[in-house]
Amino acid sequence: MAINPKKQSLLNKSDFQKQQADKNKKRRLSAQQIKRQQQLEQQHRLQQQQVDPPKKGLTKLIIIGVFALTAILFPKPQLITYKKLSMVTQSVYWPGLPGVKPILFDSILQPIPALDRNTLYLCQDVSKPDTCQKYSIIETQGFIAALKHLIIN
Repeated sequence: MAINPKKQSLLNKSDFQKQQADKNKKRRLSAQQIKRQQQLEQQHRLQQQQVDPPKKGLTKLIIIGVFALTAILFPKPQLITYKKLSMVTQSVYWPGLPGVKPILFDSILQPIPALDRNTLYLCQDVSKPDTCQKYSIIETQGFIAALKHLIIN
């Protein structure tokens, strides 16, 4: 025996409009629901704003820490005033890094410092001690004085 399928009729215009009206009523939010939704959105925004600033503050703190560590660990240039006989000279001296030789910025001579004894040896060739001349250090100034001297000269 064959089962007869149920015949369905298409909705007429009035039935279709009733169905659409029911759906729209369900979709509409009440005034209380709208207010509650807006409050939730505001709370969510405030939470995001409260979470974001510590990240920015943390990155600034890390950057400042890296600069401070760099300033402490790496040698800074110094302004050295040295003399031999009656000739007095000022020059910017950079002590170098491990594996990098010290430098006098305005001289082609190679410096060999003995800052603890207030002595500076300037050599044409470090391997030949005969080419070195001994200078006595009169004054040593810091990083800012060295920068000023480099900018002015």
